[in-house]
Amino acid sequence: MELLIFLIIVGLLALIPANIAAKKGRDFALWWIYGFFLFIVALIHALMMESLEEKAVRQDAYKKLAAGYTPTKLTHVDFAADGVVDGIPYKIEPDGGIVALLEDRTIKFKKIEDLQLMLDAREKRRGSSAD
Repeated sequence: MELLIFLIIVGLLALIPANIAAKKGRDFALWWIYGFFLFIVALIHALMMESLEEKAVRQDAYKKLAAGYTPTKLTHVDFAADGVVDGIPYKIEPDGGIVALLEDRTIKFKKIEDLQLMLDAREKRRGSSAD
């Protein structure tokens, strides 16, 4: 009788790592067996392992990096412009620098003349490539 109660308790405890593993995309039955025989080890293992979805995302990122892909984080930039040069909004920073919004990127310049020089050079490149 005591053995039966012990097996029921162990079987119920084995549900804990099995549920955790199932939420992470693993097979419930296999993890229940693992938890039944090695509860503490299975529980720690289930808690520490990553989900199959996270693993797939990580492996996809590694494949992209191996292929030469450089990840970039696109962020939305929202600021009140202090002025506009050739259709490009800019903001004057407290340190006197200029932050301009160019092609969905923010670029900081030391002074407004640097922004104007870059825009002029960009126009020259566009003009020479059109010829």
